[in-house]
Parts: sequence; C-alpha cells; structure tokens
Amino acid sequence: RAKQWYQRRVRGCLYVDAVCLNDDGNVWDAVVMATSAALRSAVLPATRHIPETDTVVVDPAEKGKSIRMTYLPVSVTLSVFDGSTIPDPTEAEEAIEEGSVTCCVDERGSLRAVWSSGHLTDELTSATLKYAVTRAEVLCSILRKVAGGVD
Repeated sequence: RAKQWYQRRVRGCLYVDAVCLNDDGNVWDAVVMATSAALRSAVLPATRHIPETDTVVVDPAEKGKSIRMTYLPVSVTLSVFDGSTIPDPTEAEEAIEEGSVTCCVDERGSLRAVWSSGHLTDELTSATLKYAVTRAEVLCSILRKVAGGVD
C-alpha cells in the first residue's frame, strides 16, 4: 500500500537555466529548442520509498525513466519591417522592428501558442503562421535526429 501511495504522490520539479553565449539570432527560439531537446533526452533516476522513514530515495539498482512528452514544441520568431518579415531576428533587429510574431508549433504542425506585437495585417499574420509551420517542420526534424521523437 505504501508503494501505491508513493507512486501516486511523489512529484519532482525541473528547472531550466539558460546562458546566452552569443546573441546571433532569437534567444527565445534557441532556448525553447534546447529545452525541448534536453527534456526529450533526459532520464529521471529510479526511486524507491522507505516506509520506516517515509522518505523517497534514488535507487541506483533500477533503470531510470525517460520523460514522456506528448509533443515536441519549437518556437519560430519573425520580425516585421516595412510590411515584410525576417526570421530569427537578433536583439539589434528586434530593437528597431515594427512588430513581431512568435509561434510555438509542435512536430505535427499544430499551433500551440502565438505571441505578437505591433500592428500586423491579416495577410501578414497568415503568411507568418504558414512560414512558422513550415520552419517548425525543419526544426522538429533536427530535434528528432538529436533527441528522438515523441512517445
């Protein structure tokens, strides 16, 4: 019974610390992609419950467990200048942009989130979303090679 309780109740928390070594593109997009790859390839250690002390400890005798991910997100950002867009803007480009669109897309091409700033026409927004989905396919294929697909 104690084992059933511990399997239902024990939870963990993962933190992501990102350090930018070179700002030669959109940092947010790079962090999302790196985090997706890290989570996909992470292995959590096996644990066991010690009823006498009511503690949970790492069990080195058991094999760890991969994190189950239902989708692999990537982020694609485009900056808007004079009615046209440029992908993967640097911090300097973002400082002078008229607006931007960041799309989070999964490996199936499903749009998971959209952030936008500035005034964007419907046509420009539509073209940006289409580009983001196409670019996400390329990024996800890279992630699959590096970290594997989804469960």
